[in-house]
Amino acid sequence: MEMSIWLFFGLLVACSVGVRLQPLGSVVQRAIAAAVLAVGFLVCLVLGVGFVTELFGVLLAAVVANLLTADYVPQRYRIALAVAVAVVFFLAAPWLLENFRLFQFSRVAVWVIVAVGLNILTGYNGQISLGHGAFVLIGAYTSAILMDDQSQLGFVDGAAWPFWTTIIAAAVVSGVAGFALGFPALRLSGPYLAIATLALAISMPAILRKYDGLTGGAQGLFVKRPPPPPGLGDVLERDEWLYLLCVGVAIVMMLIAWGILRGPLGRAFVAVRDSEVAAAAMGINVARVKIAAFTISALYAGVAGALLTQLLGVMTPESVDIVTSINFLTAIVIGGLASLLGAVIGAFALVLLPSDGPDILGEIPLFPDNFVQKAPGAIQGALVILVVLLMPFGVAGSYHRLIATPAGRIIDGVKGIPAGLRSRLGQVREDVLWAWEDSPFNRRSSESDSGEEADP
Repeated sequence: MEMSIWLFFGLLVACSVGVRLQPLGSVVQRAIAAAVLAVGFLVCLVLGVGFVTELFGVLLAAVVANLLTADYVPQRYRIALAVAVAVVFFLAAPWLLENFRLFQFSRVAVWVIVAVGLNILTGYNGQISLGHGAFVLIGAYTSAILMDDQSQLGFVDGAAWPFWTTIIAAAVVSGVAGFALGFPALRLSGPYLAIATLALAISMPAILRKYDGLTGGAQGLFVKRPPPPPGLGDVLERDEWLYLLCVGVAIVMMLIAWGILRGPLGRAFVAVRDSEVAAAAMGINVARVKIAAFTISALYAGVAGALLTQLLGVMTPESVDIVTSINFLTAIVIGGLASLLGAVIGAFALVLLPSDGPDILGEIPLFPDNFVQKAPGAIQGALVILVVLLMPFGVAGSYHRLIATPAGRIIDGVKGIPAGLRSRLGQVREDVLWAWEDSPFNRRSSESDSGEEADP
């Protein structure tokens, strides 16, 4: 059974948010709401109204999830329950989604690992990097060189390595590269560090093309994608196995990042980000902490690169271009800085916006289809602007604030939207009239009219 990608997302978000929210009214009220939504769902299902049926199903899932957990699960366990619900959805995706969507989700899992590492560096430690695509390429080529049938490094890769060992090797090599870059980065900060890392991303493809004896030049390297493990070949296809591999590694890397950020090193990252002077006064070795952030972040990018090689089966210098490298930073800005959930949301935006954004906007009435098709990058740019203006802490930050808000205040806020819009429109009207009355053009027109009246 293949499920619509948007129904899949709707049910995932509804169930996860439903178990996180505080009780949406009394048990009786929620039971009545669930019954009404169930009737509406069945009626629309019989009538064949697809979109409305999916909407009723998503709302019903949210109410039922809240009804079953809000009064019985303590607040401190709800985050773990919401994560468990999301993990169950992602593990079931191979049997719910079509192959193209499954490949997209595999790429999402790979970019989640990159976004988590970059969030450690930028969101938690305050160092801006635009060149993380270079570390992804380092990890990807490390895995490709060790997995292919050629012998570029003599006895080191005389025989193809098992795929899981190349992931570890890619992590080590990329981590060493991040450690080496961390030392000169100590003297840079802000836009200067961003430009320096961007220069690394720009130069890496040229370096890979130059040493073609090792990297295959412009044609790249081809590897055999790992098959399912023995015993699972009859249950899983190769694409399904690679999807589960990417998701499993992404979950493990997120758990490792969660442990690091909740420990002393994570608190040191935040302290250095907020104030290097104050952190040094508290006895924190600022240089060591900043280098550690670069090393860990590059290590994560290397793991993602190794998975990308095994997912694609080929690696070229253009597999991770400069635009993708910059988009990694865009992803964590959209999702939310200093948030693991923000890394997940940003990875989804990075993969799904280019492919599904034009189709979604093209269905909006009176929206120019030709503009969407000719300028797909404008969609992502407009989304970044809207997120920065409306959600300064990213989508994840707004989500956390919504969860912490009592249901009664949310309902009151929704009821007050019309009055707030009228007040805002009135204020805008007053501002426009004031700007017009104070404009030089209006003053010249008034003076001209006064002069014409005075002539007779």
